[in-house]
Amino acid sequence: MTLMPKPIEFKEFYELLKAAKNGNKKEREKLEWILAEYEHAEGSESAYDELGQVFCHIGVMGLYDYAGSDDIQFISRLETSVWDYLEVRMGMSLTQHMVETMIEHAKQHELSTKMCDKWDISREELAENMEDLAVYVAEGIIEVID
Repeated sequence: MTLMPKPIEFKEFYELLKAAKNGNKKEREKLEWILAEYEHAEGSESAYDELGQVFCHIGVMGLYDYAGSDDIQFISRLETSVWDYLEVRMGMSLTQHMVETMIEHAKQHELSTKMCDKWDISREELAENMEDLAVYVAEGIIEVID
């Protein structure tokens, strides 16, 4: 397995997500702005940064889809019994749903091919790390909303 060359983090994204969860409307607006930027990975510094930004966007959209709401405050207050029901209804955990949504998006939009060409990285290396990156992003989002 090839390791990602440079650690990536999305501290600003997670901080905005946490602030939005805590009811800060100004930070919620900033979160919406950064999610729009991340959808197209504007300003990314590497293939993994670009893919991670896209995954942050897709992950939050997957969260909204799973919970049936785009209100982070509301979602963060859901009881364990509701999460259990959602898991039964969706047939998978939130983490699984988010990761599958990210990977499916990457496949549908041929992100591996585009990023390999753009960033001069091997397809095999990117493929080896894609699911781990999706899990990393999904777990980070879930940790913030818990």
